Amino acid sequence: MQLKKIILSSAVLTKITMLFRKKNLKKKKNIKYGKKSFIGFSTICEGNNGFGKNSIITSSHMGYGSYIAQNTKISKTRIGRYCSIGPNVNCIFGKHPSDTFVSTHPVFFSLKTPVNFTYAKKQLFQEFSMTKEPEKKYTIKIGNDVWIGANVSIFDGIEIGDGAIVAANALVNKNVAPYTIVGGVPAKIIKKRFSNEDIEFLSKLKWWDKPEEWIVKYAPYFTNIKEFKKKLSNEL
Repeated sequence: MQLKKIILSSAVLTKITMLFRKKNLKKKKNIKYGKKSFIGFSTICEGNNGFGKNSIITSSHMGYGSYIAQNTKISKTRIGRYCSIGPNVNCIFGKHPSDTFVSTHPVFFSLKTPVNFTYAKKQLFQEFSMTKEPEKKYTIKIGNDVWIGANVSIFDGIEIGDGAIVAANALVNKNVAPYTIVGGVPAKIIKKRFSNEDIEFLSKLKWWDKPEEWIVKYAPYFTNIKEFKKKLSNEL
């Protein structure tokens, strides 16, 4: 931890360390980088990941095969496998009271404020979400096989379920159920991707956890959910 602080305190040391880290990750995990992309020291990459131009990811976990596009900024987020995260996606951290409090300013509810003073004698409002299980490091959770469109903003504490789709320009301030398409400001349900029966089937199957050999074998059938299910049922 002390070494990390020393490195981060120097722009030159940070740049040199990041170059070595990128080179090491590219070699060991087959990572693809865009120009001026930044991957924080504590970010875990499962492998075959992509980071677009000017993207930033810190204190996060990136599942196998997942990528973020250009200008996207992710922090304290657990991203599942095979996720497609578009350009200009951002995480929004911190909340302010909006109901009974006379003022939304943090000096009236927080012990730590941006202005270096407070009227509060104790913490009166929970500004930041609790970390997610099991790692207890991340406050946003994005499931597996999730597609997030361009210019999406995700609130702290949100969970986006497996197979979900978030339409471009959406503001996600509530959890998104698996295999559900949402959009708008704030994001609302547009429709489910599949029937309840198909969603239950995919949720139990968890294909993203299968060995690479299994995925390669059945990848040709991923174009049609009915053919995919039929193929699997015939081989059971």
